[in-house]
Amino acid sequence: MKSPDGTLPPFSLTLPAAAPTPPFDLDAALKRIAGCRSLLVYMHDNPDPDALAAAVGLKSLVEHELGATVTLALGGIVGRAENRAMVEALRFPLSPVEDLDHRQFDRTAIVDSQPGTGNNSLPADRVVDIIIDHHPARPESVQSPWCDIRPELGATSTIVLQYLRERNVPVDAALTTGLFYALRTETRDLGREATEFERSAYLHLVQSVDHKLLYRMSHPKVPREHFSALDRALRSAQQWGDVVAVDLGALSYPDLVAEVADLLLSFEGARFVLCCGRYGTRAFLSLRTDATEGRAGTLMRQIIGSDGAAGGHGTMAGGRLFTPFATDATLAVAFAALVQRFLGILGRSVPHAVPLVDL
Repeated sequence: MKSPDGTLPPFSLTLPAAAPTPPFDLDAALKRIAGCRSLLVYMHDNPDPDALAAAVGLKSLVEHELGATVTLALGGIVGRAENRAMVEALRFPLSPVEDLDHRQFDRTAIVDSQPGTGNNSLPADRVVDIIIDHHPARPESVQSPWCDIRPELGATSTIVLQYLRERNVPVDAALTTGLFYALRTETRDLGREATEFERSAYLHLVQSVDHKLLYRMSHPKVPREHFSALDRALRSAQQWGDVVAVDLGALSYPDLVAEVADLLLSFEGARFVLCCGRYGTRAFLSLRTDATEGRAGTLMRQIIGSDGAAGGHGTMAGGRLFTPFATDATLAVAFAALVQRFLGILGRSVPHAVPLVDL
């Protein structure tokens, strides 16, 4: 219920008492960082709603429990229209990494990513005190004093929600709405990789969501470049049997590869969609698969191999190539080779591609 001034009061999260196995000892984790005065929280570069909401949730937890100052580091840009609308509507405080000196903080955290993945701006020599993620664990991550990695869950925000519930941390309208939006987008309204914990969190959060803010985030205005990219995607998409591959060339923001991959997976003949593009000289890739496949992260790592960094989980994965690409032509050559590698990994014998759209 809203208060007389129209705002949403803080509320306590009520989630299932049981946590995924093995249980995480939050009390012990908080004791390990006792004395923390300043915490710098990293996310993966070009963060999505799950990373953003998890970071803000961790900020609320640490401020409430330890009284520390918490700063959220933004690597890359918030490019996707929905994500920009989320940051603006909810006034999430983000500080560009280039404006920060990580040596000024006595503790470091990373959410929705891990050290060594290549998809974040975490300095290679920085000791990480807190790692919270729902992607498969990397060997070096387990050395962190606070390592909570649960690949069985559908969102990193689910983990942070459990923290807030356990410590009875007040949650305002902005964070409530952000966490709810993160669960919606990360699990496609509970239809993709959602567990009982996402479903329970979703149902409890929806009671206190600011739906006007949610609408602003879900239906943002998009720039002209968005439609230009869609036009390029449809004109350049190639179908190799049940695989759709599209090279977008130059991007106005990195998240376009994920947007286009999501869109093209709705094509009735597609079980796999591999999309690439370059932002400046950096090449980004996105992979989407049918829910029946459930191995996008593994496939993306096989596709990229030692040529770049990759990560992901069941039906969605992303990657970045190490080689810089100054022109669309050089990227096209590299992407064509990656597509052939992908077809080989899948065991597909398709002699040639056909245009997705007959123009």
